[in-house]
Amino acid sequence: MTDSIFWGYLEELPEQEAAWREWNNRLANWHRFNTFYTHYLRVEGRRAKLLNCPAPCEQGYPRQVVENSPSDITAVCPQNQADPIQLKFRDILIYSLRLEALHQSICLSLNISYSADRRIEHENVWHLGEYSGTEVYITYKTSTLTDTISSIYLLLQKPFILIVPTMKNITPEIQHFLARNNSKLISIADELSLQMDGSFKPVCCISECMKSSKNYTSP
Repeated sequence: MTDSIFWGYLEELPEQEAAWREWNNRLANWHRFNTFYTHYLRVEGRRAKLLNCPAPCEQGYPRQVVENSPSDITAVCPQNQADPIQLKFRDILIYSLRLEALHQSICLSLNISYSADRRIEHENVWHLGEYSGTEVYITYKTSTLTDTISSIYLLLQKPFILIVPTMKNITPEIQHFLARNNSKLISIADELSLQMDGSFKPVCCISECMKSSKNYTSP
């Protein structure tokens, strides 16, 4: 299982957090899951009330978490279409991304001057810093990427670099807009590889990665 499985899952998490059972169910077979967990996940002081249902059915309702005691926790189908699932206490604990640590590692791997400055004008975007005088941003919510890119450009009025988890939601319109404005897009799944020590290694040399990722031409 490649790193792209993780970055694809991250695009599905609007708040970059989930119950431990969800993280584990989706990523346990990923060869770098233990490394990722050790370096980039932290437990929050909250517990999940709902969990995704693993049993396929027409309704697709999430399971309701019922806590009778710390040792007696179940995930119950609200439609009584499936048997309850017995859970461990850790399963319902919310784990979130350690965004600052993750962003610092990404910046280090790409020679980006890290600034830790989140731009409040953009709800789903973090400003990472600069690369050779160009502002660098990162977003995990690519379902609204067109609006995000337009907002960044209206704010800066100059080329920028935007880092995204995967190329899944990159449309021809987005490619055309980036090319027209001489801005660049970097897919972490395509350009970086998580190492055993928790660092990231560019798939190609840094200058090529930043140069070719990607000044798109209009299709």
